Amino acid sequence: HALLDRYTTLLTHNAADCVTLTGKLDLPAGSEPVDRLVLFINGSGPNTYDNKRQYGEQTFNYFDLFAEQFGMRETGFFRWSTRGVSMGDQPPSFATIDEAVYQTYLPSTSVSDIGEWITQLRQNPRLQEADIWLLGWSEGTIIAPLAAEAYPDEISGLLLAGYCNDRMDVIFDWQQSGEPSMIFYRQYFDTDGDGSISEAEYTADPYNIVTSVLADTPFADIDADSDGAITAADFAILLEPGKQAFYDAVARGDDAWLAENYSVRLTRGWFRAHQALQPNSEVLPTLDLPIHIFHGTADTNCSVEGVYAIRDQFAALGKTNLTTHVYGGYDHNLLYDLYVINGAVPPAFVDLFQSITTG
Repeated sequence: HALLDRYTTLLTHNAADCVTLTGKLDLPAGSEPVDRLVLFINGSGPNTYDNKRQYGEQTFNYFDLFAEQFGMRETGFFRWSTRGVSMGDQPPSFATIDEAVYQTYLPSTSVSDIGEWITQLRQNPRLQEADIWLLGWSEGTIIAPLAAEAYPDEISGLLLAGYCNDRMDVIFDWQQSGEPSMIFYRQYFDTDGDGSISEAEYTADPYNIVTSVLADTPFADIDADSDGAITAADFAILLEPGKQAFYDAVARGDDAWLAENYSVRLTRGWFRAHQALQPNSEVLPTLDLPIHIFHGTADTNCSVEGVYAIRDQFAALGKTNLTTHVYGGYDHNLLYDLYVINGAVPPAFVDLFQSITTG
């Protein structure tokens, strides 16, 4: 197994604000210098350097795939736990949160932590001349370009998966618009391809989704505007109360409500800080280093339209340093679950791992 041929170690670092960070480094076996090192920039919420997860009865470390595959390509791999987060023993996140320290998890500290980790990693003789690439996923696709902007002499390239072209607050609006729900419904019910779901299509239920997933919910309960078709407008109506409650909680700084009701464990400080950031649509075009984006058309976290928009923006500017990889029917995780189920590396991941060797 490739992991057996690698050097793995835990590293700790006291950040400038005295927060202790813990990371995990995998390097190819041997003592010779390493040409490339990938730093993984986490998505939002509590993450650990292993990101232990559970699928059915199977428990696994999410990052093992990355360490293995990059190692096979003679590339180092480094990841670290979110501020205030340590290893835990309870699913689904297997993480323990120190609430006071977790409040310091903000876009600004996420960027500064990258710079400080690079300084620490450069002290390793094998990494002093390594090209450093940042691999950002979801929120990490916002943080990684900001780090490339802040540390231009240290970052050689960006790999961005589950790409966010807009600020997080704009993305949240899209998530509550009903469009992500329709990605799911169109996939399983829209047999005539017109973009909406008729009652006949819903009742036909060719994939047995109504019973197996939707608990036999009647068509009328989903058709909130009673126009005879399931569209994004219906889900916007259904989602509106929760959307407004969320906005109200952020406005009044109610971390307790967010912890209890929002699906990802985040703070009002995190949300407010993201509202003040420049979006990738403004940041990415200022960068001249190689950039690869990997995204699925069935991503319900971040719209694939953002990928098309930034691709067209680069083309209009005459910039050639962006490569986009779009996968039909792939989700936000680019079908990572297939690897857990049968050990096969999904094509999107093969492309991602290989891109580091082609620039």
